Amino acid sequence: MAQQAFAYKRFQFTAAISGLQGNRGVVTVDVVTSDSARIADLGTERFLHLERWVERDDPAFLQVVVDECKVAVDHYADNVDDN
Repeated sequence: MAQQAFAYKRFQFTAAISGLQGNRGVVTVDVVTSDSARIADLGTERFLHLERWVERDDPAFLQVVVDECKVAVDHYADNVDDN
């Protein structure tokens, strides 16, 4: 199981890939923030939660999904006044 945890902009990412049958995998990404104006779920402090089936249990597939989540964060942050 490959895992990543890192800060990106005002968000904390936690991502993992878990193996399934046939060398497939599932990637889970949680993005949280302490900025209450950006929290989607006030009970969990989550901004984004994503689970995606991937073709192989390979860290490269984990990185692809993490990069997709970064694009979503960038898109959101670009459309919100950060001042």
